[in-house]
Amino acid sequence: MLDVKVERIQKNSAKIFRMSTLDPQNKPILWVSSYLIDGLLIDFGHPHAKDEFLRVVNLDEVEKCVLSHHHEDHIGACHDLINKHDIPIFATKETAFLSRCRINIPPERMITWGIPNPFEAKILSNTKTIKTKKAKFKIIHSPGHCKNLISFFHLEKKYLFSTDSFISEDQNVIFNWENALKMLETFQIFKSLNPKYIFLENGRVITVNELDKLINFWTKIKIKSQKLYKNGLNPRKIMKTIFGKESWLKTATGGDMSRENLIRSLLGLPAVFKRKIRK
Repeated sequence: MLDVKVERIQKNSAKIFRMSTLDPQNKPILWVSSYLIDGLLIDFGHPHAKDEFLRVVNLDEVEKCVLSHHHEDHIGACHDLINKHDIPIFATKETAFLSRCRINIPPERMITWGIPNPFEAKILSNTKTIKTKKAKFKIIHSPGHCKNLISFFHLEKKYLFSTDSFISEDQNVIFNWENALKMLETFQIFKSLNPKYIFLENGRVITVNELDKLINFWTKIKIKSQKLYKNGLNPRKIMKTIFGKESWLKTATGGDMSRENLIRSLLGLPAVFKRKIRK
């Protein structure tokens, strides 16, 4: 197993625990975050980082735990929290079901994040809000990355905590099960909340003005893709016209993650699946 790095970052009253597996050169591969705000702990990192994560988070500050979704890079410490620390974790009905299953994942994700142990999450009785003694959070259905993804909006402080909702501007890729058009719709929902801060899965914190720039950027990419498609270009040629070349992540993930996937999704075309192992 590769080494991991876990960082604790304070942003006003919110604590961000961002974690990554390190490559052979000791550089972070991909960051993923957990958040602690007014007694609510959101998400639990990946299996490789779970021990270090549980060492840096103060569980005495945790009143409730909740999951944004079921993917392995967000549920790493769940089994230990429930079975070793006797701390319940809440999730939507679909996320709770999927968390009980042992799902096959591709080798590169096993290496990067590890394989989580199944666990029993409690189903949220209220899918609109979740409360702690100090705060009330609005639960926001945030499809795009997956159908059961939810985000959390601190109603008093106007902080939005959203994992995996965003298209990466630096890589310009999505997985072939993701829906970029749904992501853009989710961005508009986030904007309508007028959040003071938006906490992203990689530990970055942005403002609504930065969100607006992101919406404009991807809307322009969508419009340009549609025009090129009407002019007879196929998705691969559109990808090369806009981005110059395909991302290295296409090779690394066996085609699961690519820039062509992003173009196809923005055009409303079916995804291309080359492998049998699915997330």
